[in-house]
Amino acid sequence: MAILRHWAGTKGDLVQIVILAGGLGTRLRAIDPLRPKALMPVAGRPFIEWQFDLLRKNGLLDVVLSIGHLGDQLMKHVGDGRAWGLRVQYACEDPQRLLGTGGALVHALPLLADEFLVMYGDSYLPIPYSPVIDAFHAAKAPALMTVFRNKGAWDASNARVEGDRVTFYSKKAQPEAADWIDYGLLAYKRDVIARYASTSLPLDMAAIVTDLVAAKELAAYEAPQRFYEIGKPEGLRELEQVLSSNGV
Repeated sequence: MAILRHWAGTKGDLVQIVILAGGLGTRLRAIDPLRPKALMPVAGRPFIEWQFDLLRKNGLLDVVLSIGHLGDQLMKHVGDGRAWGLRVQYACEDPQRLLGTGGALVHALPLLADEFLVMYGDSYLPIPYSPVIDAFHAAKAPALMTVFRNKGAWDASNARVEGDRVTFYSKKAQPEAADWIDYGLLAYKRDVIARYASTSLPLDMAAIVTDLVAAKELAAYEAPQRFYEIGKPEGLRELEQVLSSNGV
């Protein structure tokens, strides 16, 4: 099981973060088909090092890295995480039989803490993370989604929020159906993922989120600034410009 560390400034809470970095990265293959997304160079460094900087800045030192496609490269580069002041463990999927974003969490169950955060391996989320945990605990819900009032600006909106709950979520939402977007940082109790231990895989995390919304179990936290992602070439170029100019 994971060795958890205290997160400075969060009243002694123990926090683990899972990075989902096992996808195929099909939209970036034109740039480099032989490199995983997390190792794509951004402003002179592999992208995952920028993520690690954010985690360390926020006191998140315990990492589970979920890997699959070209995962051996990530494991070789990151190792045990000590070079970045982190402790990194791995949940390794068969690259020929990827399990989906939700399936990756099910696969990682033996490593998961009772509570943990999840982010994607192509997301750069420059917000303070401790308020997310505080909101999660205050909401007394089994899961929380960070959301941003997107109104279609940065990508297709996919959520609606009422009070402190996400009341609608769909990756195929029509423009008029949603004005918030999944920001890319979620908090879960391990029990939520354990519900799917016997579910046939692959499993998209959208299915888990949809079930939580239906049960009114998904809390919401409004992120105070926009997200960045490198899953598309234009997103990679944009973040490179921002980081090169120290704009985040």
